[in-house]
Amino acid sequence: MFNPCKERKPRVIDNALIAKCVEKQYPEKEVGRLLRLEGIPLEEVEEIRFEYLYILRIDHLWVLKSLVKLAMNNNLIEKIENLETLIHLRELDLSFNKIKKIENLEKLINLEKITFYENLIETIENLDNQKKLTVFSIGKNQILDRTNVHYFRITSKLTSLNMTGNPCAEEENFRLYVAAFLPTLVYYEYKRLDEKERAEGIEIFREELRQLEKIESEDKEIRIAIEKEIADVEVHSKMFVEFLNTGQLFDSMYENDDEGKALLDIGEEVTELFEEYKKQFTDYCKEVFEVGEKHYTLRQTELENFEKSVNETQIHNQNESIEYMEDFLEKKENIFTEIKEWILQLDHDAMTEDVFANKIAEMNQNFQDLIKYTWKKLMRLEVTLFEQIEEVNQIFGQTLGEMMNAFIEEVQAIFTNIRAAEVTYSENLNDSGVRFIAALNVNPDEEIPESLKDILGDRDMLNNAITATHDVHMQIIDAREDLLIQRVKDWLAKKIDQLNRDEITRNRYKVLEINYFLDKEQEQFDELTAADRNATNKFETVDN
Repeated sequence: MFNPCKERKPRVIDNALIAKCVEKQYPEKEVGRLLRLEGIPLEEVEEIRFEYLYILRIDHLWVLKSLVKLAMNNNLIEKIENLETLIHLRELDLSFNKIKKIENLEKLINLEKITFYENLIETIENLDNQKKLTVFSIGKNQILDRTNVHYFRITSKLTSLNMTGNPCAEEENFRLYVAAFLPTLVYYEYKRLDEKERAEGIEIFREELRQLEKIESEDKEIRIAIEKEIADVEVHSKMFVEFLNTGQLFDSMYENDDEGKALLDIGEEVTELFEEYKKQFTDYCKEVFEVGEKHYTLRQTELENFEKSVNETQIHNQNESIEYMEDFLEKKENIFTEIKEWILQLDHDAMTEDVFANKIAEMNQNFQDLIKYTWKKLMRLEVTLFEQIEEVNQIFGQTLGEMMNAFIEEVQAIFTNIRAAEVTYSENLNDSGVRFIAALNVNPDEEIPESLKDILGDRDMLNNAITATHDVHMQIIDAREDLLIQRVKDWLAKKIDQLNRDEITRNRYKVLEINYFLDKEQEQFDELTAADRNATNKFETVDN
């Protein structure tokens, strides 16, 4: 039989190679023979080994969707790639290759064991997503800096590390260094780290460890602050007022406004006007934020009350439905019990077939009437609920619409004030610029800042510059207001549409549930009333 592991020429992975490597893993004798006959679909293969195959490139593994263990050691692989589809992978062996960089493992979040033994790797990196990693072997690589060990301080689950054969591992007391800097590590070079080694390492590297812990503490504070900011932005986005509690909108007006920034060089008077304008602008933005926060709280309260009311109505309706179904099942049980007695009588010649047939016909009519009665009751309940919720959704949609309109009106009023502040600042800026030009005419020898030479040549140039910066500011203010209003309208339309679609979906499933329930009950009745000996035997078997 062909053995792919005896191939010695460089090659790539294809379906044929995968099939041969899968076949090679079959057990011997009869079990293996049966497996070969039946075959294992590639998408169900959980483990595969491509060893000593002179493979140049990782590729074509997307067909192995269920892979849990992958061994590609002793090949010619230079780059980690094309593994992103193997999301179930727990063990990865790429030892004895020519890999230079740890990369492209972001999607493999279930990895628990990784082996990069004897490659060309210089840095431990790009393993941030491997939160489940417990065993990591990177011996005989080219890691020079022992501080690479610090990387695993963020991976609390790592229990076993092997870095033997790296240049940094040849340093004195490296094992003690690992013990000191990785307090949760249990094994280094597959030998248990004892508390004596850890204590000795902490003593030797006390100062370096203290400095690292200080840096980590500062980094943690920064990270927490960033995470909080991201979380705040997410909440504020739901209020439609993200970043309006800061000076972000004001700063964005000057981000690409070179003329506006240049005009600030006119002098102290303009600087004071600018600071006053900035404070006024920012205060107005904070007002918008507070309005958004207030209306978000009102909106959430209204949503919670609405959902609570709808849930209570649905539960009440469901309880009524259950009562009808339980009543049906109780009557059905009585009917079935009586029919079974008739079948036994028929089986023991205590009842003639004609009498049996008449009784069954009468009982069939009774059962049909029961099903129709129950169906009507259940459907009437469902139609009533659907109409109630449809009406409630309509009223709630109107209420939400009124709330959002009130929010928009308050916001628009504040944005009107923001625009008025911009107009006032622009006018004051123009007056200051005119006075500055007049002063230059009186004292032509006074030096003009370089940034103003193309702006303050005359009044027309000044007016053009101020108009340009004013237009830029107004566009940004208008755009932020338009964005807020449009998002409010989009949210409202989406929310109302979602409520209606959810109710239609719920109604359809409920109708299907009612029909399915009664259809199944009808099937059971039809099976039970088959008036022959086979039916009798069948029910005796079922009863047993």
